[in-house]
Amino acid sequence: MASFIRIKRSTGTSAPSSLKFGEMGVTLSGGGTQGNSGDRLFVGDNGENPQVVGGRYFTDLLSNTPGSVASAANASTAANGFVAILDQTRKVDQWNVDNLRLDANVLSSTNTDGDIFFTPNGSGEVVIGDDIFLTFGDSKDAKIEYDEDGDNRINVTGADWVYENGVAIVMADVTDSATKDTGALIVEGGVGIEKSVNIGGNLGVTGVSTFTGIGTFIGDLFVGGDLHIKDDLFVDEMTIRNLKVTGVSTFQGDMFQTGGTFNALDARIGGVGISSNVISTKGGHGNLLFIDPYPDGLSNEGTVIVKGDLQVDGTTTTVDSFTVNLNDPIINLGVTTSTRTVMMTAVAGVSTIKVDTTAGINTGDGITGTNIGSGTTIATYDLGEKLITINGSVAVGGIATTTQLTVTSNVDTNTDRGVAFNYNTSAGSGNNKQGFFGYHDLGGDASNAPERSFTYIPDATIVNNLVSGAKGFLDIKGIYFQNGDYDTTGNGIVYFDTTGKQVGAAGTAAGITTSNFILTTDANNIPKWTTTIDGGSF
Repeated sequence: MASFIRIKRSTGTSAPSSLKFGEMGVTLSGGGTQGNSGDRLFVGDNGENPQVVGGRYFTDLLSNTPGSVASAANASTAANGFVAILDQTRKVDQWNVDNLRLDANVLSSTNTDGDIFFTPNGSGEVVIGDDIFLTFGDSKDAKIEYDEDGDNRINVTGADWVYENGVAIVMADVTDSATKDTGALIVEGGVGIEKSVNIGGNLGVTGVSTFTGIGTFIGDLFVGGDLHIKDDLFVDEMTIRNLKVTGVSTFQGDMFQTGGTFNALDARIGGVGISSNVISTKGGHGNLLFIDPYPDGLSNEGTVIVKGDLQVDGTTTTVDSFTVNLNDPIINLGVTTSTRTVMMTAVAGVSTIKVDTTAGINTGDGITGTNIGSGTTIATYDLGEKLITINGSVAVGGIATTTQLTVTSNVDTNTDRGVAFNYNTSAGSGNNKQGFFGYHDLGGDASNAPERSFTYIPDATIVNNLVSGAKGFLDIKGIYFQNGDYDTTGNGIVYFDTTGKQVGAAGTAAGITTSNFILTTDANNIPKWTTTIDGGSF
């Protein structure tokens, strides 16, 4: 028959006088209360003193349905009370504190005709948070709100405020009014007044005054001399023989030319000139041309819209923005085809052509365009003078200024491709860093990775489009090997070979033969290979 292990036990309500170290004892009285030791579980400590570690008394306190308070009771005796347990949404159905009850969304008093007081201690205040409504009436008839998200004022909605007869409204603020938006009382809407109005100071009207009926001025109304209109003058139709404007003119509608001729072959406005299809700065006005779509001038707001393709022939484009949005599904770096603009007419028979820039050009690159023969390549180039020499000559007809030539890369530049970024690790310019991620052309650089590998370098040195520096960390959720580079039976393990490459070992379906080493951890939870399994000591 089966064997039994029984611990010390009692049907009384008193704790055992002593228990050996680790020995257990239990009282099973059925009458455990806060004032005795019934229905408790004890364990002896190293001084043979019984220590309470559990028992039915405590489990009965926790026997109620989570979230239930209103109908809950102790499983053994109501006098012991019970512990309120939050449900999975961290809630209970009722909470009572002295004479206050919180049930659903209702805070009520439980004593007859009991008042509810909000009494902060000391200089504390009763605070209703920003943009929170204080609502009156069972049907939410009226509301008071401090509109912090709006114009920082108290808003009253739903019902009018009525002051009973004999209750005056007194504004203690003595601020005088200089405009409609200043003074002790500011009313945004209209004002209806049943009785007389007496104004002790001046009356200023900044808007349009409309008098229903006849407006009567005591005495005559005289306009002596010219009539000056400070603000806008609206005229339905006006014919002017000669118009001279010495100030600023603003046209809010369309402006049409119905006669005469408006023609300017070369126009100059300020320091900007327009000639043919070229917009440029004029002499003495620097080499910066601003296109500013925002009316405040030279701000970083507004949008410039270019209809058609945008070609930038300069060497550096700086975008000072926090977000750049592109519709292109693929960003192409290091393109092998680019355009160059001819800056000076090249006559027939010459082999040297002046272009807008020679940056990115290499000896041997192909070049095509107007009056350039098939198979022509670049023999030499001059970065300073922006000259290219072709291995042929310009054909009859020459090449006109602004002509676009196409340059195609024909050589391996052995340079990297990717994205460089800048950041600062602390205070001061000495902590400015440049990072890089992308295609590493030559490989090496303290790594056995082959040429044309993807790399990430957080503190990079970039010279002549070649990147070097210590590799950074990769933080991702998971990584996959391509098909053929892992055992498809599954449950394999990844390890490093002697070159630092990660290799996928065989899966579990391969079976186990003789074990040479076992993977375990040391006392610091660091993985270690071992030939011995040790259970340790205590």
